[in-house]
Amino acid sequence: MAIGQQRLPVGARLTTFRLNYMSSKSTNNDELHLKHQRPVAGESRRFTTGEAVFFSPLPVPTGQIPMDLGGSFLDINDTYLDVGSSNVNKAFQTRVMIASSMLILIVSLIIGPFIAGLMSFGDPYGRTFTHIFIEFFPTGAAIGAWGAAGATVLGLYVVISTTLAKVRTRPIRFNRQRREVCFFANGSDEPVIQPWEEMVSWISVSTGVTGVGVMSTYTFGMAFDDPKTDTVHFVNQGVMTPVHGLGKWEAIRVYMERGPQHCPGKAPYEGRHTFDKEHGDMLEEYQHNERSALGVGWWYFTHVITLWRFPYWVAEWDHRFSMKSLPDSISEWSKPLPSEQWAKPSAALKEQSMKIEKAFTQGQDFMTYFKANLNETRAEESTNS
Repeated sequence: MAIGQQRLPVGARLTTFRLNYMSSKSTNNDELHLKHQRPVAGESRRFTTGEAVFFSPLPVPTGQIPMDLGGSFLDINDTYLDVGSSNVNKAFQTRVMIASSMLILIVSLIIGPFIAGLMSFGDPYGRTFTHIFIEFFPTGAAIGAWGAAGATVLGLYVVISTTLAKVRTRPIRFNRQRREVCFFANGSDEPVIQPWEEMVSWISVSTGVTGVGVMSTYTFGMAFDDPKTDTVHFVNQGVMTPVHGLGKWEAIRVYMERGPQHCPGKAPYEGRHTFDKEHGDMLEEYQHNERSALGVGWWYFTHVITLWRFPYWVAEWDHRFSMKSLPDSISEWSKPLPSEQWAKPSAALKEQSMKIEKAFTQGQDFMTYFKANLNETRAEESTNS
């Protein structure tokens, strides 16, 4: 989960961030009044550019299949679940960086001079293909060197900055035995502990007009109250559809309510072992006629020009460098409790959960049960635009 955090005074205007591993974009929302007008599960609130539907407080079932988007379940056991940013796609990010530099070199050193050499056909001065190719080569080499250097610097910045951003963001720890959630603000070792059933989460749609039409974005969000500093912290992740947001929240909810055996497992990390597996899978596909000889050749070509196993070594470095343990301030809080000391769900949550689960058996889903439809909101705003 590529997570972004925002620290605002309570009651201030809420600004959400939609982050991925390469860039961040902000969308200004109207006030959601999370502190002074506490929402409940299923409630809808409109803001300037769209609408939000809340999953909690009172985290009732959503009826969706639990999904761990982007490999954000960093650690999971019978006591707690850590949700944060893994190194999934770090190797791909590095390969894109290297491929960009290599592509510039190939075009400048080979393709460019080759195209120039084709001008030898019908050349009035009688210059040969080889003569023009060699004549153009130094210019192509200079262009390629400067272009590849620029692409390399830009790629290094992206790879390193995204890793450093992960270092500054600690995972969110969900303790199912205490039924509490622990959040750390960026750069702080002071935990913010919040009761699980009072935590605020939502899925929102924001619609904006661009030069080519109307664009809608969906965001899965969570909020954490810090009474010591009178602050609300916001954590947001861009998702493709409301279903993905529901599935993300359901994976967390089902862990807290039913245990680790009912939710996605710990996300695997990328490394040189990932390359070995991908290589083995490619050869197995070829043996079973699921990949052509041309496909095998392309696989080797693309991995050779992206420096073979090097991107996966970078992914291992990212994993070692950015996956920091949580501070000692919550070590006691994170220890297992005797089963007789486990916190119990509230009567209100049990009652609401039974009602919505009954509705699920009758063919309803979360959105229809609460009469919420973000797609209709998007269509209405598109018409008004």
